[in-house]
Amino acid sequence: MDIKIFNIVKAELFANIFQNIKLFTDHISIVCRPTGVYLQTMDTSRVSIIELSLPASWFDAYIHTHNTDIVIGISSSILYKILNAREKMQHIQIVYSNDSNDMLEIHFSSDEKNSFDKHFEIPLIDIEMDYMEIPHIEYVAEFIVPSIIFSSLVQQLKMFGDSMDINCSEDKIMLFSNSPDSGKMSVEIKIDDLTSFAINEGEQLNMSFSINYLHNICSFNKLSKEIEIKLCNQYPLSIIYDLGNEGFMKFFLAPKIEDS
Repeated sequence: MDIKIFNIVKAELFANIFQNIKLFTDHISIVCRPTGVYLQTMDTSRVSIIELSLPASWFDAYIHTHNTDIVIGISSSILYKILNAREKMQHIQIVYSNDSNDMLEIHFSSDEKNSFDKHFEIPLIDIEMDYMEIPHIEYVAEFIVPSIIFSSLVQQLKMFGDSMDINCSEDKIMLFSNSPDSGKMSVEIKIDDLTSFAINEGEQLNMSFSINYLHNICSFNKLSKEIEIKLCNQYPLSIIYDLGNEGFMKFFLAPKIEDS
């Protein structure tokens, strides 16, 4: 298998994905299929699910020579260290061969002056992974908001509590966070300020989510200018980053259950 990313924007996206994924899990299992790259993992507390799909057409070169899927288990911390050594203008090449099926090669290169090519070998690990069949959900409310703005709001709300409460109606979206020590913060998101907004007629949603997990999800805000957020009572929140060329990264975060 030989994967190449020459496009600098996509190389940055790819690096950003796997640099931040260590916020959720210590190990990842990447499935390289003839049709593209797929990843699904849960955080260590099993509160959230991450799903990544990058079709073969997303890459500048995608050569898959095996008859079956290639499953690559890697330490997310080691992958973070390697990608942290990449310079912003360097291309990425990933190589896996039958001759060294316990190792993965990663190469960084560039034609820029004073940019030195770097080569890495990562020991692969066996990970037992059962992929979840994520059911189709008819969401009650969906909206698209600039990712950097939503990330900034979550970061501010995080200073006032451990949870972010969402109140969503046909008229507006309200975000709340509060604690006995820090007080309360509320944010009104006007519907006219959103790229798109849809909610079932007459519906009103009141849900609560861990703001620490939302903050980690928002660490990926550089992946796309906008994010799509989907809500439905008693179901996980869905946040989607569009990576272009039919590539995407999705997060599913379980709501907090109120104590009866």
